Amino acid sequence: MRAALPHTELIVENDGIKLHCEIYGQGDHTILFIPTWMFIHSRGYKAQIPYFAEQFRCITWDPRGNGKSDRPTDPKAYGQGQYVGDALAILDATDSKSAIVFGYSQSGPTCAILAAYHKDRVKAVVTVGTHTPLVPRFEHSNKDAYNSIVKNPKGWQKYNRNYWLTNLKDFAEFFSEQLFVEPHSTKQREDVLGWSRGTTGEILAASMAAPYAGHYTLDMTAYQRIACPMLAVHGRLDPIAPLAASEKVAELTGCELLIFDQAGHAPHARYPAKFNLVMRDFLARYFAKQKPAAGP
Repeated sequence: MRAALPHTELIVENDGIKLHCEIYGQGDHTILFIPTWMFIHSRGYKAQIPYFAEQFRCITWDPRGNGKSDRPTDPKAYGQGQYVGDALAILDATDSKSAIVFGYSQSGPTCAILAAYHKDRVKAVVTVGTHTPLVPRFEHSNKDAYNSIVKNPKGWQKYNRNYWLTNLKDFAEFFSEQLFVEPHSTKQREDVLGWSRGTTGEILAASMAAPYAGHYTLDMTAYQRIACPMLAVHGRLDPIAPLAASEKVAELTGCELLIFDQAGHAPHARYPAKFNLVMRDFLARYFAKQKPAAGP
């Protein structure tokens, strides 16, 4: 049983791709939960949306490549340029002039591009386990390893294009364990495995072959243009996105950085109660309703 159901569902089209969008809650401010890598779909935010929908209007959608959205296999259909376009199309279709944007992992850079290039559409940014092109990924997921051909791969050797095309199920089991390295994470890993069935190895490979940012440039100058309030959260035990990525973003933007010492790549999903309070307090500093002035 789901903790909350959307009051509105709609299909939004961007560049010929249909996206399944859901809206929850009501409020003076909108939170746009931008989907991460299409390995999982919008249910990845199931621990945040019911909580924040009590005070905010919350919008999310299945990413191109998973769930109820279209699942193209052309690399040109993917990349940060397309993901930013999806977010803008969702804002327009839902009559949202601006929003607080939330990004996890791959959608952290999406939020950064939005905040740097579309300032009028972004009120604040919250990221979790973000990547950034300014910090190299871990060696175990580098480009050469990804494109290699390995017989009977073990561990991170499974983060490999050829293996995705032949044994996505086994990769999904491995990757779910990397998303949640914390003890007693069976339920979270099972959720990820279920969501991963909504995509294919061909789609994941297409996303990796896409142009990174389209016509945008996500460099130091872009990050330094971000002027809205921003919170970056990262797990110290993250084996997927280096902690140095969030540290670099904080250095360039001056944003708040909070490290979960005992968390891996998804502290918002593994420790939702703690994370939601952190995010709530951050938002309250900027978007709490003002008390009426005292009378004479």
